[in-house]
Amino acid sequence: MEYRTEAHTFTAAATYKPMARLGMNANLSYTKGRGNITDLTFESMYPTGDVKLDFDTSSINPNQPYLYDVAYLNEISDYSNLDFTQLDISVGVNYRLSKMVGLGLNYFYTDFEDDDPYVYGEQDVTVQSLMGFVTFSF
Repeated sequence: MEYRTEAHTFTAAATYKPMARLGMNANLSYTKGRGNITDLTFESMYPTGDVKLDFDTSSINPNQPYLYDVAYLNEISDYSNLDFTQLDISVGVNYRLSKMVGLGLNYFYTDFEDDDPYVYGEQDVTVQSLMGFVTFSF
């Protein structure tokens, strides 16, 4: 069995300092990822799973022949596809109050889109956060 993953990320960042005490920054990141199982083929060693159990239980459970026969795992590659996009944006500003003390504020935005939601269920999410901070230099 071969499992292949790919992720391509594109990033852009910028900083700007309009004044000696004021700094601004922005970051943009976009990721496209995918993964899947390939070349997965099982051949059945038994006509039904009952042979492995050494007795016939098909009268009790009509699905019994399918429960232990590895040939029925061949469809797993169709359900292994991961396909997602993720967008990350952050912007921030910082201001130096004095030579030793500064203030900052950053905003973060992430948008994750699951393009094959049947694998792990619906995974789409958007997250936003705001972070303030104080810096001390010594």
